[in-house]
Amino acid sequence: MKKLMLALLLLVAMSSLASAENYIGLFADVDGTYCYGDVEVGVPLVVHVMAMLDPDIEGITAAEFRIDNYPGNPGYPIGITTPTWDSPLTVGTLDWGFSIAFSIPQPGPIVHMGTIEFLAFDPTWIAGELVMEVVETNDSGNLVVVDFDYNTIPVSGGQYTFNCLVPENCPCIVGVPTQDSSWGSVKALY
Repeated sequence: MKKLMLALLLLVAMSSLASAENYIGLFADVDGTYCYGDVEVGVPLVVHVMAMLDPDIEGITAAEFRIDNYPGNPGYPIGITTPTWDSPLTVGTLDWGFSIAFSIPQPGPIVHMGTIEFLAFDPTWIAGELVMEVVETNDSGNLVVVDFDYNTIPVSGGQYTFNCLVPENCPCIVGVPTQDSSWGSVKALY
């Protein structure tokens, strides 16, 4: 009985953690369910940049962030990154400080902001597990979204793991389980 109670409490805690967090994340899919992918030579890898919002934030008009451990765009013969944004209103660079604004406010709870395609030519460019993290900008120190009323709201940053060895160890945001590890982790308590 104690294990059942513990499992239920853990499930409630995990679901409240997952829903109580506003963050900008890096995802392998447009549903925001997992945050890892393998880098293979000659095979494009697409990473989706999205804001995950609580229901109390209806949507966003802008966002500001940077990506730590961003592999950059070294070009051929090493590798190419190609960001494609859902708005032409962008300023800055992903590795220093980046801002995106939308002329038409984007409704939540998931706001797709764009994609970054990684194409490796050299197998050593992104070798081993590498974790990119969404963090504060270097210039303003902001990691924020701007809501429909133009209020600036601080958010958390997500992460993306290249060449993840154990998917359960590669969450989308530290402290929040991914879909792969939520219910399975609770069932493992039995």
